[in-house]
Amino acid sequence: MTCARARSLLVALLLTSLVARPGAAQNAATDWVTREQDALWMAVVAEQQVSDRVALWFDGHWRRMDFGARPQQVLLRPGVLVTVAPGVKVGGGYTYLATAPYGRLPITHPTREHRSWVDLQLAHKAGRASVTHRFRLEQRWIHPLLNDTAGPTAYANRVRYRGRGNVNLGRLAVHGLPVYGFAWDELLMPLGGAAQAFTLGQNRATVGVGIPFTHAMKVEVAYMNLYNAFPARRANEVNHTLWLSWHYTGERHRR
Repeated sequence: MTCARARSLLVALLLTSLVARPGAAQNAATDWVTREQDALWMAVVAEQQVSDRVALWFDGHWRRMDFGARPQQVLLRPGVLVTVAPGVKVGGGYTYLATAPYGRLPITHPTREHRSWVDLQLAHKAGRASVTHRFRLEQRWIHPLLNDTAGPTAYANRVRYRGRGNVNLGRLAVHGLPVYGFAWDELLMPLGGAAQAFTLGQNRATVGVGIPFTHAMKVEVAYMNLYNAFPARRANEVNHTLWLSWHYTGERHRR
């Protein structure tokens, strides 16, 4: 595969989601409401090997609206990943999520959410591109805060898929390490509820640049177009999001 075709793979991940975004069909109905707004998401992502096959995982997110002016969410997600074969990992863990009423389609009350999750991750090469696929199943317990008191808890399942591609940007380098471009698209699909419906809840189409500082640390800067559907209210939001993340990948300490 040529370098041009590898870059085309990255672009395809983004364009596929934009062309097929489900909001187009919903917006054809005049009683659906769409709101566009700006957001800033910042994240810390860490993976530390503790044995040849096992790694501890953590990602934490600080999410704000209006490019940081107003609160949206705080997410904390620890877990464990196990390498079962070259390019194949499985894992699982816990998620805590605090959500504030935000934006132009605010929820009635703040919510708190507890999740369990399991992952299957696949990695391979496609010419000069590094490609990953992540399949995730989440079990979700969500309750509102009513005058600082927990309200009734609702249970839901959700399936997620993310495809991502990375390509080095020619000879661009920092400290001798290549700068890379990336694109990903993630589908978040609720499963269950009163009607046992399987629907598309969110679509996150993202393109950006990764800047390495050492072999273990890097920063990613990206634009994410986040589509979020609220079927019960016949509304959806499109959040134009600046994504900033710091990544750490630690090797096993050997004695």
